[in-house]
Amino acid sequence: MFRVKSISFGYRVVLGLTLTALFCASYVSVWNIPLVDTLDRLAYDARVQRQNAAPSNEVVIVDIDERALAEVGRWPWSRATMADMTTALSQQGRARTIGFDVLFAETQDEAGRDQALVQALKQSPAVLGYYLTNDRGARTSGQLPAATFSARAVGAQQVPIHTWSGYGANLAIFQEQAKGAGFFSPILDADGIIRRVPLIGKFNDEYYESFPVAVLRHYLGQASAGLNPDTLDLVGREGRLRIPISTGSSVLVPFAGGTMGAPDLPFSGRFPVISAADVVRGTLDWSQFRDRIVLIGTSAPGLSDLRATPISRTTAGVEIHATVIAGALAALNGASSQLKQAPHEAQWVSLIVTGIIGCVLSVLMPISGAVGVLVFGAIAVSSMIAWNAAAFTNFGWLLPGSAGLLLVLVLSAVNLGLGYFIEGRARQAVSNLFGEYVSPAVVAQMTRDPLRFGTMVSENRELTILFADIRGFTRISETMEPAQLREFINEFLTAMTDCVYRYDGTVDKYIGDAVMAFWGAPLPDERHADHAVSAALAMQAEVQRLNALGKRKGWPHLAIGVGVNTGIARVGDMGSKLRRAYTVLGDSVNLASRLEALTKQFNTPIIVGEATAQRAQGHQFVELAQVTVAGRTESTRIFVPTVYENRSMQAASAMAPTQSQSVPDTAAEAA
Repeated sequence: MFRVKSISFGYRVVLGLTLTALFCASYVSVWNIPLVDTLDRLAYDARVQRQNAAPSNEVVIVDIDERALAEVGRWPWSRATMADMTTALSQQGRARTIGFDVLFAETQDEAGRDQALVQALKQSPAVLGYYLTNDRGARTSGQLPAATFSARAVGAQQVPIHTWSGYGANLAIFQEQAKGAGFFSPILDADGIIRRVPLIGKFNDEYYESFPVAVLRHYLGQASAGLNPDTLDLVGREGRLRIPISTGSSVLVPFAGGTMGAPDLPFSGRFPVISAADVVRGTLDWSQFRDRIVLIGTSAPGLSDLRATPISRTTAGVEIHATVIAGALAALNGASSQLKQAPHEAQWVSLIVTGIIGCVLSVLMPISGAVGVLVFGAIAVSSMIAWNAAAFTNFGWLLPGSAGLLLVLVLSAVNLGLGYFIEGRARQAVSNLFGEYVSPAVVAQMTRDPLRFGTMVSENRELTILFADIRGFTRISETMEPAQLREFINEFLTAMTDCVYRYDGTVDKYIGDAVMAFWGAPLPDERHADHAVSAALAMQAEVQRLNALGKRKGWPHLAIGVGVNTGIARVGDMGSKLRRAYTVLGDSVNLASRLEALTKQFNTPIIVGEATAQRAQGHQFVELAQVTVAGRTESTRIFVPTVYENRSMQAASAMAPTQSQSVPDTAAEAA
């Protein structure tokens, strides 16, 4: 019985620690849990969708939309048209930087069209875009710009950088005239959604800047770029920026869903968006471009630059770049940076937090009930959410937290399930162990806390013990047929057991025609002496009922003697490896048996010991005599309930003239 609680606790702790280790391993990719990655992505999406961002004052988007294609012509437009638009934005609009989220990869040299764009790029603050890819079988086209970072600078920082095997770039005549160029290749998560874009890319051991970085460097006045383990620092004539680097040398796009329109719109409403048709025709207010960054891109579905993002299923690619640029420039204007960071250390921070909480819960939950498990789980979940939110808000850190939350839910479910299973087994064990000893009502009370009673190690406890025995049973058995005797004994034992159960006692055993019972265990009972005496009186009343029944059936007259004693005894689950029982042992048990034997000598139905008479405050007693029992050097005072006072006193007076009597040791053999 002792193993039920100790082993279940130990197993549950080990299981909890094992689960903690597995979920912690998911942070460092030792063990991948797809559900954790999915939940982290969903949590990030929900967070950015709740964010609100003020409209940007630094970035304007010129959109090659379906209206522009309808009015100007199908794509690609002539180089003359692109040249006119570039010159207009530069000279009439006075834009500080013009970024092209389009590619000029093919020649249109007839009639000198390419040269028109070459001249426009030469005279304009233009930054071109190109793409790096791993989907072209290492094929390349066009001309790459000069590398931004040296292998030595990158190697010194030991920053992990995404490597590409191919590229598609602009024609050399255009690239040579541009003021800068950057790649606009996105990073797709496993669910096909863009949440971050690279800041640096590697191709053929050369390191190139992304399109947003190239635009920012030009906007800041041909800023220099300094690479650190956690930041990309841009320092130019117009100011300096520190862009936080996330895992894979990327930057989290600071999407904000609070200002977005319908989920299928290409633009969120955060940036001014002007149709390219208006720019080509000049029907607009040119002052809205002054000293701003103008990004030229497309939202036309046929041009395949619509991307799935946390805020829309069809976000225009140009807005993704605009969002990164505006987020970085927010810090330049004195506002708090809108760029958040998923640093390389994030998984280790989350691992430590998850490990600590998991270890604590692994120890606390197994010793808690269902309510305790739910309370500890709720506290852990609230703490992890609060810590994650504080890190995001105060430090700009995006920490993976789904593994920790999932761990808490799994630990809670496991402990609730195992607790229910173990308590169910413990209830059955309690019912099996005590169902034959105590009343069903007491068993039901004990099964409310089964683990407490499923570990009944023997212990010393003050109890009241009762022996009830039929007088003259040998004579009775000789006068009855076996079947009739069996019925007689069954009726007697059933009636005596009912009396014990009625007063919440425990039946220890049947000894032939005798019943041994005790009070004060397994449930504590402050009135165990009173209850035992009440049961003894009820037994005598029950004998009268049995005699009335026996008279009709022709049974012999029935009389019993009851001995009751209170004292310290050893009680618990005891026995051999082959058979065990919940029983009680000790000198106080032997004395109770000898008091029952004395009822024959004193011809009284009930005799109680001195300790019982003192503790049974609900009954009154008179002293019957002082006796000496075997094994004791001092005499023992014995008492009878006052209802038997006259009869007992007459019997005591008829005995030897001395008040002290000797009880032979054979009287206690039944114990």
